[in-house]
Amino acid sequence: MTGRDGIARAVYAAVQGRTLLVLHVFIKKTQTTPRSAIETALKRLEEST
Repeated sequence: MTGRDGIARAVYAAVQGRTLLVLHVFIKKTQTTPRSAIETALKRLEEST
């Protein structure tokens, strides 16, 4: 995704068939995914189940 602030990335999970759960969206600044973004997504995934 490209927006006013730059390129954005989303972390998501496929749940129950064809449903996607968007867990976290962040602005891409480096090639690697920030550890904090992964931790936020994992925490939200745990909370949703």
